[in-house]
Amino acid sequence: MQAIAGRLAAFLPALSMLAAAALWHGSAQADDAAPVQSYNDIVNAYKANPQHAGTTYTQKRQAFSGRVMRMGSEAGGTYFGAVTDDGAQFDTHFEVGDQEALKPKFKDQKMAPFQLSSNLVFECLNEGFLATALVPSPKLTHCRLVK
Repeated sequence: MQAIAGRLAAFLPALSMLAAAALWHGSAQADDAAPVQSYNDIVNAYKANPQHAGTTYTQKRQAFSGRVMRMGSEAGGTYFGAVTDDGAQFDTHFEVGDQEALKPKFKDQKMAPFQLSSNLVFECLNEGFLATALVPSPKLTHCRLVK
């Protein structure tokens, strides 16, 4: 019994350090969330100074506030449209594994084609600026719900 008490006494400080590390790690992850930005501001930054905007935005996660909708009727489709709070509209992608978190943001938790979600914050990976596209825009992929 005394040996167990001794091991327990040695283990408790380590347990509290593990709990503190887990708490810090969770906070650090939350702090790493991309700040909500204006889609139009990002587009304008690329147009004004492509090199600087590329350094600032390319291959980084960008967060937006607005609503999203599934484009098309394919149940496992990853193609979505977004309408941000500032009125910007753009195409984006939510991987199938990231779509389950979106369901509570839709009426009856069903992502019917072309049905807008309720307001949410989502972030996407900006793979770069498509300057040759019909409408020049960032290529936003691998989106996920933030809140």
